[in-house]
Amino acid sequence: MKRTHRAVLLSALLAVALTEIIEQILVKVNGEIFTKTDLEQLQVAALRQRGQQVDLKSDQSDEQLRKALNEITPQIMVDAVDQMLIVQRGKELGYKLSDEQFKTVLDNIKKENKLESDEQFQAALKQENMSMTDLRRNLEKQMIVTRVQQNEVFGRVGVSEEEARKYYDSHLNEFTTPRTIMLREILVSVPTSGRGINVAQDEEVQEKADKLRQRLVAGESFDKLVAEASDAPSKANAGLVGPLSM
Repeated sequence: MKRTHRAVLLSALLAVALTEIIEQILVKVNGEIFTKTDLEQLQVAALRQRGQQVDLKSDQSDEQLRKALNEITPQIMVDAVDQMLIVQRGKELGYKLSDEQFKTVLDNIKKENKLESDEQFQAALKQENMSMTDLRRNLEKQMIVTRVQQNEVFGRVGVSEEEARKYYDSHLNEFTTPRTIMLREILVSVPTSGRGINVAQDEEVQEKADKLRQRLVAGESFDKLVAEASDAPSKANAGLVGPLSM
């Protein structure tokens, strides 16, 4: 009887183990790991910089996508390892993103993207499949890399650590704000004729736009809303416009 119970328990444990998702580790640098998920996030970001909107899980059979990934992935891996080494060095030097600095960066991001409430900001993060923790981690990595690089440059020209710190703190936005941006749009156009715009149609389109905004704020997929309602040429590219210089 005991053997039967043990066999059942062992089978149950094996079944649980088989259902767990094991994260694939691609690189390990001084104990820090770089996973397949990390790589995929960087691949998507790089492709978006090229103006491509992709889903790596569903588009693997796309020959053009495979070619693009083969082109960008080697450099992504090199840059990722370089960043891991630089971040590790920065942490050894005691660099980190303070709560006050993080709040300043968040306020700037909200202002630049015209996000007037925390709910809108959270919805925007959700669209990018990113949490607040992910955002802070990425911003801190950018800050540490910048500080280490600045320290190396300033050290060669005789600038003290205190001067370098003051310069960084007074130019924080220069080190955290990207040089280019990608926009996403949903255009709901008003039909026109030789006599101008029909008032009734104008009101109907305004109501449609308001409903789309409400659905977006509620967390509905931007891609879905673009495909369903946008009249812009960017509809074919999931509403992406850019990159645009800042």
